[in-house]
Amino acid sequence: MVKAVMFDFDGTLADTGHITYKVYERLAHRHNLQIFRREELDEMRSIPIRDRFKKAGVPFFKLPGLAREALQIFGEFIGLAEPFPGTEELIRDLKEQGYSLSIVSSNTNRNINSFLAAHELEYFDHIRGTPSLFGKHRAIRQALNETGVSGDQAVYVGDELRDINACKKVPIKIISVTWGYDYLSLLQEGGPDYIAHTPQEVIDIVNRL
Repeated sequence: MVKAVMFDFDGTLADTGHITYKVYERLAHRHNLQIFRREELDEMRSIPIRDRFKKAGVPFFKLPGLAREALQIFGEFIGLAEPFPGTEELIRDLKEQGYSLSIVSSNTNRNINSFLAAHELEYFDHIRGTPSLFGKHRAIRQALNETGVSGDQAVYVGDELRDINACKKVPIKIISVTWGYDYLSLLQEGGPDYIAHTPQEVIDIVNRL
């Protein structure tokens, strides 16, 4: 029986795609990265994130530093982020049903808390931001330990292929949502446990587990 629901932040709860474009444009000019039109960046949502960095000309060893810089820039624009339609009701419904709610994200606690406060969504029992793009499985394990639930008592909700890969390493079941960063075709390649096209479908899946 599921007792806890863990959420990704960007692309799952918060619509931050437009902010990501602003952040990338600034990084591209600072570090002489490949400049893409917005349409080209949208098309890259169908390929794994490592391949996106290759197209941008980002050496893998530079990723940690660029990720930290990106999050600092991101904080300048967090006020522009809005919840995806239906996610506010999703959070409140699950909380009212008694589920423990957490956020495990590659964004920072500061950015996440700022967003939650601005939208009166401070319903989460635990928030863990991790700057690592590829270390989310460790952050999920730590969050499970800190919330006192096992992997089979929890489910993760995310929008990217790397979320699926992280959950398989934990292991923990994942509900992949289709309104975020990665296209459905890419999510299906990862083989998530469940796919939800609307926030209401997330509620329905959680209640069946």
